[in-house]
Amino acid sequence: MDKLGAMKPRFELNDLRDCIGDHLQRDAREITGQLRLVEDLGIDSLGMHALLIDIEEAGGCIPAPEALERVTTVIELYAAVTGSAVP
Repeated sequence: MDKLGAMKPRFELNDLRDCIGDHLQRDAREITGQLRLVEDLGIDSLGMHALLIDIEEAGGCIPAPEALERVTTVIELYAAVTGSAVP
């Protein structure tokens, strides 16, 4: 809930795919959960930092650094950003 008591929209996997697609200038429909952030998408540490800022601006949360250490795929990043379990 926000300060006015309205429910905030939930950050969904498609929101993350949109952020990654925008960041990489790729069609979000090409971004699947199984893609590896570094090996498949070419996101380096500086790119990850910029992506996390985009994610936060889109309504996601920046995960703790410890959680990010274990992230290798899009779906793992989604789980870290939302605090949910990897499906």
